[in-house]
Amino acid sequence: MELSDEVYDKITALSEKGDEYAENEQFTSALKQYEEALNLLPEPKTDWEAATWLYVAIGDAYYNKQELDQAMSAYQKALMSPDGTGNPYIWFSIGQIFFEEENFEKAKTHFMSAYLLDGEEIFEGENPEYFKLIKEEADKKAELPNNNKGDKRNDWLPRDWDRN
Repeated sequence: MELSDEVYDKITALSEKGDEYAENEQFTSALKQYEEALNLLPEPKTDWEAATWLYVAIGDAYYNKQELDQAMSAYQKALMSPDGTGNPYIWFSIGQIFFEEENFEKAKTHFMSAYLLDGEEIFEGENPEYFKLIKEEADKKAELPNNNKGDKRNDWLPRDWDRN
C-alpha cells in the first residue's frame, strides 16, 4: 500500500517547511508542520515509511525544546515505524535522552545499539561523555576474533544465532 502522489507531496512540503523552521530554531513552528504532515498519514501511522522520518523530526524538535518526555515518545514511535530498529540515529537519540535523565544504564544500552549499527561515526561531534559511556564495551567488541570481517552489527550474537 502506498500513499497517493498528492498526499506524499503534501507531507514532503510540510516536512521541508518544518525543517526550515527547525534550522532557524523555531521548534514550535516546526512541530506544527511535522504534526500536520503526520496527520495526513492513514492509521496506523507507524505502518508508513514517512512516519519514521516525521517522528524523528518531531523527536528532534522536542529534544531541542528540552521537552524530553515528548521527544522520547516520538523517538519510540519512530523505532516502531518501518526500518526504525535499523536506524542508528534513533537509538542514539533515545540514548541521549536517557543520558540527560542520568539513567546511564539505559543510555549505555541505546548508545551501544547505535554503535553496533554505525560504529564510532555516530558519536562524532557529540558530547564525548556519550562514547566514554560505552568505550570499554566497544573496545571489547573490536577485539572479538569474529569481528575481522568488519561487520560489527551482529558480532554480539551467538555464532549460530541464524540457524534453526
